[in-house]
Amino acid sequence: MSQQALWVRGALLLTVAGFISKVLGMIYRVPLQNIAGDEGLYIYQQIYPILSIAIMLSVYSIPGALSHTIIRQQHSHEAVRLPQVRAVFYWLWGLGFLVFVMLWLASGSLAHIMGDPNLQTSIKIAGAMFLIIPLTSLLRGYFQSTGLTEYIALSQVVEQFCRVIGIIVVTVLTVYYLPTSLYQLGVYAAWATIIGTAAASLLLMILYRKKASSINAKLNQPLQKGFIRALFVGIAVYSINYLLYLVLQVVDVISMVDLLREFGYSFNEAKIAKGIFDRSHSLIQLGLVLGSSLALALIPTINKNRSQQIIAFKWTFLLSLSASVGLAVIVPQLNPLLFKTNEEALAIQLMMGLVFLLSMTVVISVFLQEYGYRIEQLKWVVLMVVLKWGLNVLLIPVLGAIGSSLAYLISATVLLVMLIVKWKAIAQVTLPLKFSLKVMLLVVSMGAIVQILPMIYQPSLEHRGLLIPYVLIQCLIGFIVIIAGTYMAKLFTKQEWMTVIGHRLERRF
Repeated sequence: MSQQALWVRGALLLTVAGFISKVLGMIYRVPLQNIAGDEGLYIYQQIYPILSIAIMLSVYSIPGALSHTIIRQQHSHEAVRLPQVRAVFYWLWGLGFLVFVMLWLASGSLAHIMGDPNLQTSIKIAGAMFLIIPLTSLLRGYFQSTGLTEYIALSQVVEQFCRVIGIIVVTVLTVYYLPTSLYQLGVYAAWATIIGTAAASLLLMILYRKKASSINAKLNQPLQKGFIRALFVGIAVYSINYLLYLVLQVVDVISMVDLLREFGYSFNEAKIAKGIFDRSHSLIQLGLVLGSSLALALIPTINKNRSQQIIAFKWTFLLSLSASVGLAVIVPQLNPLLFKTNEEALAIQLMMGLVFLLSMTVVISVFLQEYGYRIEQLKWVVLMVVLKWGLNVLLIPVLGAIGSSLAYLISATVLLVMLIVKWKAIAQVTLPLKFSLKVMLLVVSMGAIVQILPMIYQPSLEHRGLLIPYVLIQCLIGFIVIIAGTYMAKLFTKQEWMTVIGHRLERRF
């Protein structure tokens, strides 16, 4: 099989696995909120960034950095030998242990900063994730570097499936059967996540033992002196790509409850309002799968070819903007369908803009990495976090949850603009403005057409069963409009279609 075929196959597998994982990640929040209420969702979301940062490091950042570093050394005739993998593992586990100890010792202070001391135990347990991810991320990185992406995909799905089942089970037990505080839900959910990652680790070890001889045959040279340094630089770079959204969520975790109290809510009202606002995160994660999966597929193969970068830019622009506007349009029906009520619909609709902004940011960031603009991106991320925090302080006491939505959008827009300006200057590319205008017109038309249906007929928001086919019809209409518009407007050339669809479909054109 050619290198191009391997790339297409690997990208497809990881995209499917990423999509399944994101769907599962959205699904479990629905029964969690339906059973435990918005306060239960709030409790889980307060520790979610810790758990999810560990998962993103294990699934994307560390494997991507490890794979990229191995491939680069192979291209320079400096490959890596797996018997020396222990050196990499010790480094990763040492850092993971350090993070675990820091979270354990600082759990009380972090809970106090969050405005809710009852979260301390949940934070302690969540930190244990960093003791497990060194093994899973290491094996995934080596599998990715040798083209065994099916193992990575399988481990992702197993990990997320075990996690989802575990969280749903502990939610039911906590609410209906265990005479305990709802805050125990955070503790049990953290344990469910740890068990899911442990299951993925066990699976990866079994698969490694199965393929150890063939992997060692491909990675047959000593570990080079600069490998560890290159690896950790890579981890920092890829963490920029995959942890952007989580870093922004951390700002809300730390500040939003106290700022909502300044808005006029009591402590309990602020917790529930934060839980309602957190409904948006599951929808955003589902929309981000296109952008994040494309970036993951690009990591081992992207180069300084401007035409390839423009193609990736155009596809991401179309897919992410369509998903962003489409989700925003159906939020008034999707919110009560999934979460019983339509509270804070405007704040959630505004949050859907992050699907476009963050998807584009991830792809532009990948482009910049190929020109050596890597660690420098961190300063823009820091600016984004500081801006988000400052805007939270200014806007939430005045506008409530909508203020947080605006803070997200403004800070993410600033980061995207900065990265695009830098990409244009370094790569000397011309943005496809005509294409972008066509796409925006198409997407706006799609949103307007989908909106016609609620004007003609809309079932009662209290009858959730009737909302299911209604929302599906809305999605189908939006999909048809985008596909038909893309074809009629000839947004892509044959070569641009082939880049994404792959060589196997080439014979059909």
